[in-house]
Amino acid sequence: MQEKEKPEKDMKHTEYAPYAGFGVEYVRNPQKMNMKMQHYHDSYELYLQAAGERTLLLNDLRYTLRPGDLYFLKPFELHYTKSYDSSYYERYLMNIPASCLSPILTESEAAALFGSLDSCVLHLDEKQTAEILDCFRKAEMYGHRKGFLTEKLLCSAVLQTLVFVSELLKRKEISEGLSAERIPEEIVSAISYINRHYNEPVSLEQAAERAHMSRYHFCRIFHGATGATFLEYLYNVRLAKAHQLLLGSDLSLSEIAARCGFSSTSHLTRIFKNTYGMPPREFRKRASSPSGA
Repeated sequence: MQEKEKPEKDMKHTEYAPYAGFGVEYVRNPQKMNMKMQHYHDSYELYLQAAGERTLLLNDLRYTLRPGDLYFLKPFELHYTKSYDSSYYERYLMNIPASCLSPILTESEAAALFGSLDSCVLHLDEKQTAEILDCFRKAEMYGHRKGFLTEKLLCSAVLQTLVFVSELLKRKEISEGLSAERIPEEIVSAISYINRHYNEPVSLEQAAERAHMSRYHFCRIFHGATGATFLEYLYNVRLAKAHQLLLGSDLSLSEIAARCGFSSTSHLTRIFKNTYGMPPREFRKRASSPSGA
């Protein structure tokens, strides 16, 4: 039995959070702040936990981020952050569009660098934390200035940051701060199942049955873990994949619909328009036009 489509019109429209361009953001929050639901970006994202704790849900894993923990996300990675025990936290965040390094690297050089990176959670020692903080602060400083030389300095700071992450990945200094005690194994299994089978008919009944829970209990636990209902999560995975194919391939809408689990082109168009405010064909046309209009 395939999921019912009736709730589609009531779905939240916050799962895609586009960035206008390169940016660095510092947040010092004295109280709990939870995302409304999981989302994704069309650019790379670098996050550093400076103080307090924050919980990250990435794919079907949950991490407790503590000072010195850093995560790097590739475009179109669904993620969700939330506060649990710690209300206070500080963090730095850097948004890096794929075109950010074009002033100093050729297209092939940039592709090679980004190709060496993968979504990850890293734990830094004091020296490494100080080094990455310096990168964030330099990028923030140059990002607020104008001029050709400043643009080069900004690109150099971003390049230094990405090379730093790439070197950590080569040394496999992955954080062991994974904390899954708050997510029942049954929910982790359901999330993993959706991530692997989003292109197939998947129903709430199937997911609840796999988790050995009643529908009501499953829905409550699932929402608490992901910030989304079962149907919202399923469609967000499908939409992220469709978005990526619209921008990075020449596949027809019918092929994209089939690959992403939509029952038809009209089904894809309806859900996509509900979420992004325009049909996928127009979205692709605007994205490919030189002006972006």
